Amino acid sequence: LLTLCVLVTFFLLLSCNNEKKETPHETRIERTNNAVKHASKTADEILAQEKAWAAALIAGNLDTVADLNTVASIMHRDFRLKGYIGDQLPISKDMYLGMKGMSATLAEVTSVKIVEEMGSIAVARVTWTMDWARDGVKLPPYWDMIDTWIKREDGTWQVLSRISQPADKPYNAHQ
Repeated sequence: LLTLCVLVTFFLLLSCNNEKKETPHETRIERTNNAVKHASKTADEILAQEKAWAAALIAGNLDTVADLNTVASIMHRDFRLKGYIGDQLPISKDMYLGMKGMSATLAEVTSVKIVEEMGSIAVARVTWTMDWARDGVKLPPYWDMIDTWIKREDGTWQVLSRISQPADKPYNAHQ
């Protein structure tokens, strides 16, 4: 499974440098009469998981058992988060769930774009806008992430890996 994740990430990195035209499945968060427009079932399902994660961050700032359970259920048991600091070691599921001092007043998923889908594995580019802090220190508000998702036998998606970096400005559909 880890080998598959590494392979998917490798192909994702190659595709980022490729000049070919793509038509990936994308979910843009556009509100029209309180309706959200989507482009694929996988994007819809992953968007639902991302929104649940964002809601859990706001609801209890990961300090209550219910919110930790929500986030934990979205993460695969082998989850790894690689941050934007080059020498930072990956963060495991247990390490993420054990973080203290996080607070958020805004966590909004601004886009989900399915970059690659291979049966029960999907690679997505996800963007968030946040107002959050760790131990009282404000963190960057805009985030761009590459996630590898795995579909469980029960049909729900779990995130296996997340590569995360701050963005200079909010997501623009034409980027």
